[in-house]
Amino acid sequence: MRLARAAGVLFAPALLAAAPVSAQPVEHAGPEERPWSFGAGFSWYFVPDQNFGVVTATADHGPIHLEARYNYEAKRTASTFVGWNFEFGERVTVGLTPIVGCMFGEAGGPIVGLELALGWGPLSFSSQAEWVFDVQNDTGGFVYVWSELDVRPWEWLRAGMVIQRTRVFHTAREVVFGPLLGVTVWKLDLTAYWFQPGGIDQFFVASVGVSF
Repeated sequence: MRLARAAGVLFAPALLAAAPVSAQPVEHAGPEERPWSFGAGFSWYFVPDQNFGVVTATADHGPIHLEARYNYEAKRTASTFVGWNFEFGERVTVGLTPIVGCMFGEAGGPIVGLELALGWGPLSFSSQAEWVFDVQNDTGGFVYVWSELDVRPWEWLRAGMVIQRTRVFHTAREVVFGPLLGVTVWKLDLTAYWFQPGGIDQFFVASVGVSF
């Protein structure tokens, strides 16, 4: 799942050190000249005795970013967000999207977060980091993280690592990680994740996403 993050600190410096980021932002057409773009994703968690699905949806129009999720921050809980897209760089591309939102359902409260995307040739790093405060159940604040570092030897194939920090279900470790393997077919992205491989608390996630 698809959050300040310890995973971003682990991966981002390596990419930033590899090549300098251009100080000049890329010129983009204004919001009135850019059409809406949409994305949706479904992930199924194969966790012992508690399999469940996570649904996400996004809409972007120029710098405007809208997002909705279900089962992401907590089970049987929905969340909605609004954010602003910032894009920089040519040789190294940087995308930043600060977001604010709220969740409602079995958990409820405000959310602030940052979505980060870095790209350099076939290498890419992405992270969703958010701070959630569950005022409904008075459980205090918590940081959620989902970060991926991958390489694309071909446009249709990617492989890498994923790190997650969540409270949606219990794990022996607070931060879990493992390999990922994904393929792109037409507008579909199909990805398999294997967390804590070989451990007694290992689990799998299968994900499908579409963009248009």
